[in-house]
Formats: sequence, C-alpha cells, structure tokens
Amino acid sequence: MFLHDVSSRWLVRYLTARVQGVHRRTRNDLARLKGVLQPGDVLLVEGNTRISQIIMVLTQSSWSHATLYLGDALLRWGGPEAERALDLYGADASHLLVESDLKRGVSVVPISKYRDLNLRVCRPLGLTAGEVDRVLQEVLRYLGVHYDRRNILDLARYLVPFHLLPRRWRKEPFYLGGSTSREVICSSLIARAFYRVGLSVLPGLPPWGSEEGTGGLRHPSYIMPRDFDLSAEFEVVKGWMS
Repeated sequence: MFLHDVSSRWLVRYLTARVQGVHRRTRNDLARLKGVLQPGDVLLVEGNTRISQIIMVLTQSSWSHATLYLGDALLRWGGPEAERALDLYGADASHLLVESDLKRGVSVVPISKYRDLNLRVCRPLGLTAGEVDRVLQEVLRYLGVHYDRRNILDLARYLVPFHLLPRRWRKEPFYLGGSTSREVICSSLIARAFYRVGLSVLPGLPPWGSEEGTGGLRHPSYIMPRDFDLSAEFEVVKGWMS
C-alpha cells in the first residue's frame, strides 16, 4: 500500500508538471469573458501539462480539458462549499468553474485560473433555465470525488488502432459503464450532467440511461473535450478575446 501510494503521487506529479512550448493564439480579456459566459457554458482549455499533451495527442485535438461554468450559482444556493469558495476566492467566487483534475478531483475554481491559456466557450442549445440549474446541481453533487485515473488508460485503449491491441483486449467492449466507481474525468462529468436533462453531446446518440441508449458505442465516460467543440448541440461563443 505504501509503495502504491508513493508511486501514485509520483505519477500525478509527473503528469501534472508543466511543459514548454504552449503558446497563446489570442489574448484573453477576462472582464469580457465574464460578461459573455452564462451558467451551463462549457469552457474548453488547451492545457500546458504533460497529461494535457497526452490527451491532446490521443484525441487529436487542441483541447485537453473541459470545465463547466457555474457563475454565482454556488453562492446563490449557499452551504459549506459556498462559504469555502468565498474564503478561497473572494469576489472571484461569483465566477466559478467546476472541473475534475488529476490532483484535486472534482472542485470549483475561478475562471482566472485559465486566463493565460487558450480557451473556447461552447454553449448548450435549447435548454431551459430549469434544465441548466439541474445540470449545475448534478455536477456539484460530485464535489470532492476523485479523478478517474483508470479511465485515461481505457481512453487510450479506445483510441489505439484495433489491430494494434493485444488479442485479449479486442474481446472487451469499447465503452465504460459496468464500473460502479463514482470517479470521473473532466469531460465525462459534464457530459453525464447534460445527458440527465436529455441533451446528447454526440449527434445521433439518445440520452444516456434511456433504454434506447444502453447499447450505444459511446458511453458518457468516453466523451472527450473535443466532442463539445464538434457537437451540433453546442455553439461556439466568440467576441470576448482581444
């Protein structure tokens, strides 16, 4: 157990270390971004860590991380987490994101955390205010849950060309869903919340959990950050970069 914990901590430190060579394509205007963002928006991030580079290579995308914009919802609803956010972030607690990362698991952070990285705003289409609130409440239920490190390996297995896989892996289905673990990765956390209100991130797939959707090839656990960018159910919001 001790050796496992030590190796796990070393792996997390290694994967979350920053790398050189990540350049901003545009300059983020944080004040304008705050004015544009609406609760329920998905903020995609081009990360600058080793794990970010791995995810971008595996998914062949510029986006390594997905977060969900809460705005001031946590403060409006109150409770211990709201008080903690106020203590940590002060006025920035009115502009929070919820995310799942390798170090902290599911937590809330201010949007200023990503001010120096390349970003994209993806807005869900056709949701009512009540449905957006349900999405936010769903992701907040996971605060404190650990990041699903095993899913990184599963995702890699899903993306590797089929003929390169060991024979024993070829017999296993390429969708997650049998696990009872509550651990999540960033994009699957958000995708599950949208599926709960009937919004399927990937075109042509019925809402997760419906009878029609139980045989689908892509469980929400395999939703990637790039899928929000490509989805017909989301629009890319511009006009906040300087």
